[in-house]
Amino acid sequence: MLSIRIFSLLFIFLSLVLFYYGLGIKSEFNYEPLGPAPFPLAILGLIALCNVLLLFFSEHTNIQWAGLRIMQKLGLLLLNFFGYAFVFEIFGFLLASAIFIFVTSLIFGARFFSALIFAVLCSLGLFYLFDICLQITLPLGEIFA
Repeated sequence: MLSIRIFSLLFIFLSLVLFYYGLGIKSEFNYEPLGPAPFPLAILGLIALCNVLLLFFSEHTNIQWAGLRIMQKLGLLLLNFFGYAFVFEIFGFLLASAIFIFVTSLIFGARFFSALIFAVLCSLGLFYLFDICLQITLPLGEIFA
């Protein structure tokens, strides 16, 4: 029960801090009438609301913490997320996403060649979806500019 309360309080605090920073999201020109801020603010508001509900209405459960191997995978996954955020503008969407998906696949036990094919196809598919279908321009990367 204590783990759930700690988790809830942590995420309430985190979502409120990010909500505060989200209030400052401005764009010099908007593609839609509302601008870029409402979506992240709505998501952060929902995260805070769900965690408030979890804090007050959670049932007593006996939580079993994951073993060392799972914690190592979670740590590697977290490093992979930070690496993706760091190299996104430098490598661009295609290469950064392919590397991220490839490493994530390896973390979860995929074979090397399967992970490579999956990463390339997913990054190309997502790029096509955003660029062609949704007409959202994604960065190509500073190294390709």
